[in-house]
Amino acid sequence: MAVPSGPCVVLTREQADNLSLARELHARGVPVREIPCAATVYLRPDRPPELPVGCVAFASRRAVRGFVAAGLAEPIFAAGAPPPVAAVGPATCAELERHQLGVDLLAEPPTGQALAELLHARLGPGEPVLVPRGRLTGGALESALAALERPFQTLVVYDNPAPEIPAQEPFPVAAVFVAAPSAACRLLAALPWLLELPFVAIGPTTEQALLRLGARSVRVAAAGGSGPLEALLDAWRSAGERVPDDTSSET
Repeated sequence: MAVPSGPCVVLTREQADNLSLARELHARGVPVREIPCAATVYLRPDRPPELPVGCVAFASRRAVRGFVAAGLAEPIFAAGAPPPVAAVGPATCAELERHQLGVDLLAEPPTGQALAELLHARLGPGEPVLVPRGRLTGGALESALAALERPFQTLVVYDNPAPEIPAQEPFPVAAVFVAAPSAACRLLAALPWLLELPFVAIGPTTEQALLRLGARSVRVAAAGGSGPLEALLDAWRSAGERVPDDTSSET
């Protein structure tokens, strides 16, 4: 992989998840370097969910994809009165809508704690929450539900095997975008020199993971589709680069 000249933005998600953001950054003249710190394998749960459930709550896009891939939507939503669907944030909401699953409850702010409090307020006493999740999910939603004494069950619908992250000599970096605590751990274990550089976290859970690992500067991207882009552009400008005014000729 060619090393971009000048301070670059480092993207740490899987390549397919980076496509849109990388395209937007390239269109503005921002050098991008990809260091994938996550991989995804979707799983079929080893047990069926216990029905009925009071609500199905999703804390990530991958939880939605794994839930659908495992064929769980039909048995849960097809018969009788379907349970409400809850999402932790706009990206998860958009993924649910892409699979024709309507969203009844959306957390504000987009955190596991806020989602748990919303569910606890809206559901009847004792109504259980079904939480599709990954094997390495941080558990913020589950911890908050447990603290509220709200019954819940989890189903593991995807795994996050660790990709190889080759050792690399330091290079100029304007900001590093990290979208999961597990990715933060893997990245900084392989490239600890990045600790001194600015990070953009997708949310407060990832922010706290980066701070615990020793990151010196962490900014949380604003909620919404353009939040990471705007935060990374600000960091790149701060690194001394100039964003072109006219990018209409870019493809």
